[in-house]
This record gives sequence, C-alpha cells and structure tokens, in this order.
Amino acid sequence: MRYDDILKNIGEFGRYQKYVCITICLLAIPSAWHSLGNTFLSAQPEHYCRTFPGQEYEEFSPTKNCTIPCKNKEWSKCEKYNRSEPYDQCKDEGVVLKCDQGWVYDNTFYESTAVTDFDLVCGQNSKRQLSKSLALAGKMVGSAVFGYLADVVGRKPMFLFGIIMQVSVGVGASFSPSFPVFCAVQFLLGVTASGVFVVAIVIATELVGPSKRALAGMGVQYCYSIGYMSIALIAWRLRAWPKIELAISIPSAAFLSYYWLVPESPRWLLSKGRTEEAKKILTKAAKVNKVELPDTFLDQNLELEDVKVGVKGDNNAQRVSAWALLRTPNMRFKTLIINFAWIANSMVYYGLAFFTEDLSSDPYLAFFISGAVDIPAYILCQLLLDHLGRRRLISGFMIIGSISLFCCIPIPNELGNVTLVFAMIGKFCISGSYAVVYLFATELFPTSIRNVGIGMGSFSGSICSILSPYILLLADIVSQELPFIIFGSFSFVAGILLLLLPETLGRKLPETLEEGELVGKGLSLWQRIKGDTQDEYDQKFAKLTENIQVMETDNELKPLKQARSSTYMSLFETD
Repeated sequence: MRYDDILKNIGEFGRYQKYVCITICLLAIPSAWHSLGNTFLSAQPEHYCRTFPGQEYEEFSPTKNCTIPCKNKEWSKCEKYNRSEPYDQCKDEGVVLKCDQGWVYDNTFYESTAVTDFDLVCGQNSKRQLSKSLALAGKMVGSAVFGYLADVVGRKPMFLFGIIMQVSVGVGASFSPSFPVFCAVQFLLGVTASGVFVVAIVIATELVGPSKRALAGMGVQYCYSIGYMSIALIAWRLRAWPKIELAISIPSAAFLSYYWLVPESPRWLLSKGRTEEAKKILTKAAKVNKVELPDTFLDQNLELEDVKVGVKGDNNAQRVSAWALLRTPNMRFKTLIINFAWIANSMVYYGLAFFTEDLSSDPYLAFFISGAVDIPAYILCQLLLDHLGRRRLISGFMIIGSISLFCCIPIPNELGNVTLVFAMIGKFCISGSYAVVYLFATELFPTSIRNVGIGMGSFSGSICSILSPYILLLADIVSQELPFIIFGSFSFVAGILLLLLPETLGRKLPETLEEGELVGKGLSLWQRIKGDTQDEYDQKFAKLTENIQVMETDNELKPLKQARSSTYMSLFETD
C-alpha cells in the first residue's frame, strides 16, 4: 500500500495533522525575526561629525550651524568645518574636513544599532548592507545544508539541532565585540532560520495528504507575516540592538519541547526501512483523527511513490540535473521566464522590506505596515487563484506593483507618507505574486524533475535577494529614486514575460520531460498572450481520450484495451 493512500484513509488533514501543522507553523515566527531583524539591528540613524567629546545630537543649534556644512537644505553627514573661534560665533564657512573624531547619532528612534556601535557610516556604509546580505546568504546555505542532512540523519534531529544552534548563536550575537564577529553570527543565524524552517515544514507537509499540502503551505506564510510584524513591535519597545537580539533568540528555546511534541516524518522512516516506527506514528494519527483502521491495515507492505525521470513506464530512467530543463527549446523558454520571475519577486520583496526604514518618519510603523500588507495579499490570492488562474494573477500583481513603485519616483522627500503608501501597494502586490510563483512553478515543471526546478528557482531568487541591500545602497551613492527604478523595472518585465507562459489552472500536470515540453508548444505569441490552452499537450490527450472511447465501444478491441489501459489511464492520474 502506498503512503499517500494511507494518509487518505487516516485523514488527509485530520486533527492530528492540524495539531502538527499549527505547532510547526509557529517556527516561521522566529525565522522571520532572524531573516528581517537586521533592518533594525543595522539601522542607520541621522548623524553628523562630532566636534568635541560628550557632544549630543541636535536638530538645530548654533554649534551645528558653525561646525557642519549645509548644502541644498541638507546637513553634511561626513564633513565638518575646522573652527578656531567659539562654535556659536562664526562669521564664515571655514575649511571643510573629514570627520576625525567620530559621529554624533540621533537617538530618537534607536538607542543603539550596529551602525552606531561600529561607526558604519560614510566610507563604511557598505558594511551596513553587508550584514543584511550575509543573513540572506545564510538562508540560502541553510536551506541546502539542512535539507541534505535531513535526508541523511532525519528531519527531527536536524530541526532540533537547528533550534539549539539558533538560541546559542543568537544569545552570543548580542555580545558581538566587533563588526566581523557581528557579520559572522548574522550569517549563522540566517543558516539556522532557514534550516529549521525548511526541515520543519517538510515534516508538516509529509504528514498531510496531497490535496491539503497547499493549505498547509499558506498557513506557514501567515505565521511568517506574524513574525514580520512582531519584530517591528519588539524593536520599537527595546530600541537597542543587543536587547533585540536577545529578545528574538531566547524564545526559540521553548521549541526544544518539540522533541516530545513533534514526530519524525513517517515518509522518511519508510524511506530508511524503519517501518515499525512509521506504523506507530500513523496508528497514533488515526487514533487522534478518530479513524478506526482494520487490525491488519498497516501490516501490509508500505511503499513510497516512485518518481522516475524520462518516459512514463521506463524502468531504466535515471535522475537528471537542472540541465535537463534547458535542453529542449520550449522547456528552456518556460524555465528561464519562471526563474526570472522568481528573481524579480525575491529581489523586490526583500528590497522593500529593508527599505522601509527610509520610507517614513517612523521606521517601526512603516515596517509593521510592510508586514501587515502580506496577510490581505495572501487572502486575495486564495480567493482569486481558481478564478483568474495562476498566470494572469501573478502577472497582474507584478505589473500593478511595478506601476506603484514607479509612482514613488517623482514624489518629493517632504511627502514621505505618500511615498510609503505607494511603496506598500507595491509590497502588497509583490507579496501576492511571491506566494503564487511557488504554486505556478510547481504546476509548470514535470513531476520527474519538479523538485529540481523548484530548487533552481529558489536558488536563483536567493542569490538576487542577497543583492537587494546593495541596490538600496545606490540610494545613498547615486539617488533616492534609483532603487525604485530597478525594483519597478524588474517587476514590470517579469509581469509581461509571464503572460507568455501557459496557464496551469485545472490542467493535468505533466509527468515526464517529454510531456513538459509539449505544454504550451504549438501556440503563437498572440495565443500565448490570450491564454489559449489548446497546445500540443492538450491535443495529445484529446486524441488519447478519443482512442479510449473507441476501444470502450468496440468489443473486438477489448483485449487490446485491457492490454493498454494502464498505459493510457496512467496519463490521466491526478498528480
């Protein structure tokens, strides 16, 4: 008996699975804290050159007028005047010098950040973005390393190890004595945030039946948004980066109780031949779900689904690499577009998340709103997915989002709240498209290489998300509008290109690379834009359906029908 058949008998999303999913989804909250918390840990407050020991920041004062150059109604952050007369009695501008006694920082919003403690301003400004990029790089590494080790030693040991690492590294991070140490621990926290999250979600989805896995995935997204919003509240209350780091690290110790509360994945146990342990977990799930199974139900041979690469039925099929997605023209065309969409979504999502500290007079409120817009975006996606389809919805989100970001460009700095409104409309749209891109890619790639395709897209997106903090750095070096131009352009181009992909709503998913190549093939450019689905893939199955109907009405062909029925009907199985 196959594993998914067992889940259908004990309940695809019964009380036991709901309990495990809710428990696991809570891990998304600290994952969001450590993924996005660097916005406040490395925040850059207003500052100018220090001219005497013990000096405090002042918005306007005679001393500031005499010591700090002012050009275009903006105070210099990296230069000062060399004064020989008293600071409040100056008659000329004086000689301009670089800051040689450090800086004075505005503590209106931040008591301390890594920027103020390590003086990451002016010539050191790029280092501030480095710590953010390293946290995102850690997420990329964590997904790969923890994912691999979870297949070797088990899901449960790895996410428990990740929790221990998250608590210990996070607590140690609050005592970082230097910027290199701070960067190192931010990378490690990114590793644990992603590693724990990915492995735990695998446990949840492997306990849920096939028809409910998308629902479980959306639950994770909602919890991530809760973590997104709550980090703004934590940072607003504590104000100092060491306190914030402690506050987002220590609570993870409570998740060590999952050693007793969360089971190992039965699917993984079966893959390792530990059948008796898997049976105990499945028996408990059936009991909690109040499903009575025959005494010998789980004594039958338990099997995992075999997913082979190549033509269906080919027992000699072998695993292939991501290169197989680029080998044929139509599959290559679809792969490149969906990967570009993934890159655009990841870059813009994290770019806007980190940019919120510069979009409003209150960075905490702006960041909270940025996280809050994710929730209605996910709700709207769930409502529209089965009506508009995947292609139109994600394309519409990205094009509207890009227009909103372009609208931010001509708004003057004095109208920061107006900029925030348009930026959050863009963030709303990108959050929606980011949620849909996973589902769209899952349905677009053939089963035989689906995981490889998803991994390629996720990896590409991770690389570009690492670049997003440096795109924000262009706002300080070139102009405030340049990040909006880049983010808006990527989103717009991706939205247009997505209209060239075939719709997957309600269609039978391709199984092999051969079938994947047929999806969308034979359609003209205009047919693709209109969303026609009568491609070679549909034509093939329409012909097979007609042949099956003929065989069912022709008694003379019944022996042939019986011999070939498994070949034909397997093509219509639900994925």
